Amino acid sequence: MRPWQRFLRTSLIWTLGLGAFSGLLYATILVAQAPIPEDAHYLGSHACGTCHWNAHRGWEDSLHPKMMRPVDQEGVVVADFHPGKMPFDPQQAVWAIGSRFEQQFMGHDGRTETLLPGSWLVDKGEWKTKGWDGWQVPVPLQRCHGCHTVGLDVETGRFVEPGIGCESCHGPGSWHRNTLGLGAIASTLDAQVCGPCHTRGLSTDGKHFFPVAYQIGEPLEDYFRESRPTLGQNSAAWWGNGREHKRHQEYGAWKRGGHADSLQSLTDGYDGRYGEITSACLRCHAAEAAADPRRDFTLDEVEHGITCAVCHNVHGRLEAARYQCSYCHEQGAFFHQPERNADHEVCGAKAEVTCVECHMPLTAKNGGGLNLHTHHPGIIPPADTEKYGVPSSCANGDCHTDEATDWLQAALDRHYAP
Repeated sequence: MRPWQRFLRTSLIWTLGLGAFSGLLYATILVAQAPIPEDAHYLGSHACGTCHWNAHRGWEDSLHPKMMRPVDQEGVVVADFHPGKMPFDPQQAVWAIGSRFEQQFMGHDGRTETLLPGSWLVDKGEWKTKGWDGWQVPVPLQRCHGCHTVGLDVETGRFVEPGIGCESCHGPGSWHRNTLGLGAIASTLDAQVCGPCHTRGLSTDGKHFFPVAYQIGEPLEDYFRESRPTLGQNSAAWWGNGREHKRHQEYGAWKRGGHADSLQSLTDGYDGRYGEITSACLRCHAAEAAADPRRDFTLDEVEHGITCAVCHNVHGRLEAARYQCSYCHEQGAFFHQPERNADHEVCGAKAEVTCVECHMPLTAKNGGGLNLHTHHPGIIPPADTEKYGVPSSCANGDCHTDEATDWLQAALDRHYAP
């Protein structure tokens, strides 16, 4: 082969190679930037484990996948079905709901799941059969399945996966998988991801107790009418001071607290009294900066205040704090006025109480007792107990439950007296 022919062949190969590479690169960019197709469908969490094995393993160890499991799966049933204690024939049970605080069961009537009459209270070791559901419509397809299954079709009752799976929070994953991870999938720190299941209310048509057809990234209020407290008045779901009385209301309570408005406090009307807004400020005012503290953010790059995913380990033990309160609040509530923190602890350090015990006391019932912390941070004074019956920050858990309410309020007043 002559030199000019060799040169021509080499140039042609390089040209074709570069063209193919450029085309592939262009196609890759197009796929990565394309919106999730409307026909994307649910796959089930098993499809995520191959690539996202660490997050998948943490999810498996969490409570989320344990929210709805087949009763014949080993270790699922914690309720006592000994003769004489059973509120229903255990042979009717197909699905078990929950396991930590209480456990309920579903059967199947040949068409759809049915809720069986009784709830096992785990801590008390007994069945609750009187008013056991507390629901006006105890029909799983209308009440439970929107949060206890993945990929629910409300018309047929079919679902892709029982429990709370990866796609409960990330949306349908077929596009992401079929494009080998290049295609988009929902991934956000927005608290609205948690809101559909951690708040009470009705779908906009009033037929379901969850937001039908809601997709991650859309405004939750377009699909759901949330339950809200009436201040000054107790209800079945809320105390009169605006704290949760029943479970599944963390999102609604969070929206009433300062964490939800932490970013807005910097963007709306900040008068500069504490200096220029820097990335250091955003680490405690914006979810994006809190979740990635090594990166320097600007106000234009953040969107959300301190949301659920900042404090909770969403791919692992949900009850284990991802960050401690001291990460932002240091030694007290007054970050910018540390001198005011000297008398912050009413009981003193020797009491060894935590921030959560006083500022997020147990107010919500689950499993027959007060087992859930309010997600509207702030001290609940004993005076509120007198007004509404809500547990106060002072008499809560193992603290001061034997003291009279008026004595506790007087002690609190003396401590913070001018």
